Amino acid sequence: MAAEPICFRDFELDPARYELRRGHARIKLERIPMELLILLAHSAGRLVERREVVEAIWGKDNFFDSDSAINTAIRKLRRILGDDPKQPEFIETVPGKGYRFLILTSHGRRARDAEALYAKGLHFWNRKTPAAYSEATKLFQAAIDLDPDYPAPYVGLAKTWILLGIHGLQPAHDVYPRARAAASKALELDSEFAEAYTAMADIFKGYDWNWSQAESYYLRALELDPRSALAHQWYANLLSITGRHEEALQHAIEARALEPLSVGPAGFVAFTYYRGRRFREALREAESALTMEPNSPVANWFLGLILIALNRLDEAQTVLSTAVEQSQGATMYSSALGYVCAAREKSTRASKILAGLQERNQERYVSPVDMAIIYMGLDEIDAAFGYLDLAFTQRVMRLTELPMPSFDPLRADPRYEAMLARMRLVAV
Repeated sequence: MAAEPICFRDFELDPARYELRRGHARIKLERIPMELLILLAHSAGRLVERREVVEAIWGKDNFFDSDSAINTAIRKLRRILGDDPKQPEFIETVPGKGYRFLILTSHGRRARDAEALYAKGLHFWNRKTPAAYSEATKLFQAAIDLDPDYPAPYVGLAKTWILLGIHGLQPAHDVYPRARAAASKALELDSEFAEAYTAMADIFKGYDWNWSQAESYYLRALELDPRSALAHQWYANLLSITGRHEEALQHAIEARALEPLSVGPAGFVAFTYYRGRRFREALREAESALTMEPNSPVANWFLGLILIALNRLDEAQTVLSTAVEQSQGATMYSSALGYVCAAREKSTRASKILAGLQERNQERYVSPVDMAIIYMGLDEIDAAFGYLDLAFTQRVMRLTELPMPSFDPLRADPRYEAMLARMRLVAV
């Protein structure tokens, strides 16, 4: 609970002193109604479930008629506050669920500011660039500092750390445990927060490689919020990884329908066709997505991979060069560019890109999957598998891309099947 006083209408509630005042007059209030009022006022605007009331006041292991005690406490609070249960000004009863404190308290104003910070952080998160992730992290943390009981920015942090892991910007062992802690905190604050389940599902998928647990969490997220585009999109990714391409496509298309103006879900439809080896349809969707946002590095990366699969290497090099420029040289895009340069027998440029990544790795993290991709393009297969083994040790999320067309040059090697078996995957 907040230690500072909470003001609403002409009341002042001081949790630290366990006092309720109206003007200069102290209002006598028994312990249970006082604790209930502190809980409700501190959570202004949010539905507080009866279960949460019981746990906050009496603890989880209680063996008495807590419903009757809560009802009595609510009646006493209404009487003290002058609140009409038929037309409540302070406490709204949500039948069968719990209670909501209706008045915007001083804490409520802080919550409103925290929501603004979270919304701004989400704006940067959606840009999907390294600099934007850094800014999003700062904004989500600022929202948490302002309102530690607001679950959304914890999920914002979790999603940011997840993408830092996916894009190979930081080591998986650094970011995924932090993402898990943040998503767990959000679920602690709101046990039915769909996006928190989505984040946890992606951790089970991308870090634990626990496909069944990931699927159960995605399905729970979609049960709670069937209109979550992110849940549909990230679940589609899981389905593609495990070879269920038709189901994956259904969820990818649903994600796009839910966010028709967003390039991310649109591009992911193309990526899903690509992973199902339907390259012509993938090309059509990728080109359509880029008409929405030509400056999207990830959409250009999708298109580049598809063009490689279609053996249109000159175009692929142009598109991937654009992605590298748009992302300020992010390694995920640089490695794809190095691969296509090698495939076009421009090994000098590919080797230069590889040397650049090796030099960068002396100062900051470079994903071993990105190193493996360039070595694969240079036909240095032993080196490629060496980096893939390192990626396995580091739990690099993009090792889940092994069944994709991108890694077809490795399929004839028995080490490829062995790696899939270690990840409990099969070639598709």
